[in-house]
Amino acid sequence: MKLFRLVIPKFPYFNVYSRIKMPPRGAVGVATTVTSVEGFKVEIIDENNFTGPLDHGLIQKERPADVVGLYGGLTSTIPRLYEVASVYQDLGVPTIAGGNHINACVEEALSSGVDVVVMGEGEHILPEVVRAISSGKELSTVSGISFEKGSKIVYTQRRAPIQISDLDRLPYPDFSLIRDQKTRITLIPLGRTRGCNFVCEFCAVSQHLGHTRSSSPGYVMEEIVRSAENGYKNFFVTDDNFAQERDSTAELCKMITEYKRKTGERLRFAVQVRADVARDEELLELMREAGVELLCIGYESPIEEDLKNMKKGLNLKKLDEYTQTLKRHGFYIHGMFILGYPTFKDSRCKLNMSISERVERFWQFIKRNDIDTVQIVKPVPLPGTGLEKKLKEENRLYPISLVNYNKYDGNWLCFEPDSDIDPRDFMSQTEGIVKRFYNLWMFPRLLYQVPLYPLEVGIRFLGKFFGGLLRGSRMPLGTRLKKSLAHARRQSWRKFRNLRLRLGGRIILEKWRQDFAREDFFGTLEKARVELKKIAASREVTEVVKCAD
Repeated sequence: MKLFRLVIPKFPYFNVYSRIKMPPRGAVGVATTVTSVEGFKVEIIDENNFTGPLDHGLIQKERPADVVGLYGGLTSTIPRLYEVASVYQDLGVPTIAGGNHINACVEEALSSGVDVVVMGEGEHILPEVVRAISSGKELSTVSGISFEKGSKIVYTQRRAPIQISDLDRLPYPDFSLIRDQKTRITLIPLGRTRGCNFVCEFCAVSQHLGHTRSSSPGYVMEEIVRSAENGYKNFFVTDDNFAQERDSTAELCKMITEYKRKTGERLRFAVQVRADVARDEELLELMREAGVELLCIGYESPIEEDLKNMKKGLNLKKLDEYTQTLKRHGFYIHGMFILGYPTFKDSRCKLNMSISERVERFWQFIKRNDIDTVQIVKPVPLPGTGLEKKLKEENRLYPISLVNYNKYDGNWLCFEPDSDIDPRDFMSQTEGIVKRFYNLWMFPRLLYQVPLYPLEVGIRFLGKFFGGLLRGSRMPLGTRLKKSLAHARRQSWRKFRNLRLRLGGRIILEKWRQDFAREDFFGTLEKARVELKKIAASREVTEVVKCAD
């Protein structure tokens, strides 16, 4: 039997995802399709959860792979991907890569250890590429790929996105293909929709996957049942907007609720949604009944000019109202923010606001809405996005030779900010607001909260129970007792949970600061800024010469 190996590259720095053992669903799903290729077995190495040494020369010696695939969905892992690809290419092993970054940077990938680039969705393409390589067939017969032939890059006919009718025919990702895991997977990633109907300037999803397409609720439900029967109870839905296909979402939630009722299983789900899902309270109820506990919400910014420039399509005046509605329904909220979004010559809205004023606006929004956990990042100019294009046009993107892709994780500054913002101040202010939220006072508060937990549950229970009586509610006594106790437990646990997570968040922040301290990043920024000035001067000279001609 021949061996196909897929490598998921390691994160360059310790980050919020380092503790979560959840492999990328798309990568595992695509690798699973190769099991259909006759004469091939498949293994996956997730470098973020691997027991052995990450020496691919040694791994290849112990278990020779005939073809190697590489997951290029995260720009911050691309330097590692190219490093691994080059190891295998030097050993004479054909290498194939795909993902958002690779699709946007084909020439770069083909000059960095990658033999074949899969363009677009790989489930139908990758098995064909593996068959062609194995049989010696011409790669030009496979549509949806690019490769080098002599000194030229060949682009075969573009393949259309996978049709809705075909999504249900795809095999479920086989997570058992991941070998030598250091830790058992803690979250099972589920995927129902692909693409996005919104056009946020900073996002690569709609650019790469187009408009939303959705698998059927029954297809997703079968995967949930299989996972639950194998002992997995916690799920993360990777859809960029869980509520985007509303009727399908509602049907899936009803299926999950019915399954839980019949089996007694306690399943928990985390999903990504837009804040305006709060307008559909019927759907919110269905989500809660199904076991959706955590909403990851891309607020992006509480500054109206930012939202308009991002093309986010959110009503700032409604964000507070939406948030309180979601909290009232009992959801935990993980708020995701982008601080310091740049403005351009053609921006819809100009923003005359210092970085400290922006930080304070963010802080007041987070504090006012008592958001449970937050993720505050700097804008990341992902290749192929409108944001990257504009930064390049205005000569504000720091050279990759100085600020490499491994810095494209939201924790580092990768471009020249607005003229009234100092890069050093930008870096320190961003770190400051995160430290302010994940502060060290969480530890003593956590210690005294533990013994007070039963008392707090009791007080909240009495308040909820008798409050309903005083308001004249006609709810049956048994139901009132059950709902009042559930409410009391949830609200008291929220406080304890958030203290624990904020303490953990501070630990993650401190580890990142250690990584930062090991690098002279401020020195690198100065070099990058000097380089931009040289490029600008060179452009001016070129323009003068053109005018003279």
